[in-house]
Amino acid sequence: MLTRSYPSADDLYQYPFVHRRVLAYRARGHDVAVFRFDPAGRESRHAFEGVDCETGGAAALRRAVAGFAPDVAALHGLSEMLWPAFAALDPQLPVCAWLHGTEIPGIQRGKLAWIADPAQRDEHEALLATRIAFWRGVLDPWPENLRIAFVSANSREVMRADLGAVLQDRRTTVLHNPIDAALFAAQQKTPEDRFSVLSIRPHHNEAYGNDLAVAAVLALRERPWFARLNFTFVGDGPLFAATMAPLRGLPNVTLRQCFVRQDEIARLHRAHGVFLVPTRLDTQGVSRDEAMASSLVPVTNAVYAVPEFVDSACAGLAQANDAAGLAHEIAAMVEDPALFQARSAAAAARVRAQSGDDVIIPRELAWMAGGSA
Repeated sequence: MLTRSYPSADDLYQYPFVHRRVLAYRARGHDVAVFRFDPAGRESRHAFEGVDCETGGAAALRRAVAGFAPDVAALHGLSEMLWPAFAALDPQLPVCAWLHGTEIPGIQRGKLAWIADPAQRDEHEALLATRIAFWRGVLDPWPENLRIAFVSANSREVMRADLGAVLQDRRTTVLHNPIDAALFAAQQKTPEDRFSVLSIRPHHNEAYGNDLAVAAVLALRERPWFARLNFTFVGDGPLFAATMAPLRGLPNVTLRQCFVRQDEIARLHRAHGVFLVPTRLDTQGVSRDEAMASSLVPVTNAVYAVPEFVDSACAGLAQANDAAGLAHEIAAMVEDPALFQARSAAAAARVRAQSGDDVIIPRELAWMAGGSA
């Protein structure tokens, strides 16, 4: 498992979906070595929940591959920084690469719309041009040992918009990020749970839509039952303080500026009924799917890949940048507890059928072994 990022005790939100895969592969009897690539070549080791992760540059990667002798390399976060070091290894080693988001030029382009600082915009525009050139250089001609998985059909089409015919369907597949349905266990929600609203999000950029969540809460203040609602916001990042500022002082809002482990996330799920997860840019939405697995009803925006994973039967859907629509969906469930409970049951069922680990992990293993997904 070669990845550009991996969780640690100090940074819990770095590719947790890669960590869940490692645990799932091992549970099914596979030996997995984890290597986190550092373009600067800094070498270190750390353990996270019983998994050892080695970090280093090209030289350390060569030693790790030679020592472990893998049957297949699973790459997460393939980009112009990682590929040269890996391309220098044995060309016969099968490489299965997952593209999660920012590796895809169109996703990078989508983020540009939410960057106001001119210097940062210039930096991201340069990165976008570099990324398009990288993919055209790598995939034309396509390396014989490389296959690519997208976490949604939408993200593959976003990639195709830049690469066209260079993106060969026979060498790609769609494999959703698997959701641990045992950790995020389904729980029958009571009508009272509809008053408890949870948000767990990073606050690194506006694409996460946390400002929309704040605006939705403020829009609900005019409702006669607003005081019965309780909101819990958990997350961290450079935008947290400024984004959450309008909610400070509201007696029914709890703000926790921190990252939390996945077992703590599961505990928070059990104490809430609605998951407020607006977005402006998603290739899947793993945190939303984990909440759905725990029987929370997500309230989100129908943008990018989101409609591939939820509909009005299992979620509250607003249009792009529509904070009032998010508030409306919460209000609809407050005023109709039967709607809330029906959506809750449907959310837990849908995510298990579509993205549950018992569904996805066997497909991934078969694909990595050379078969179809």
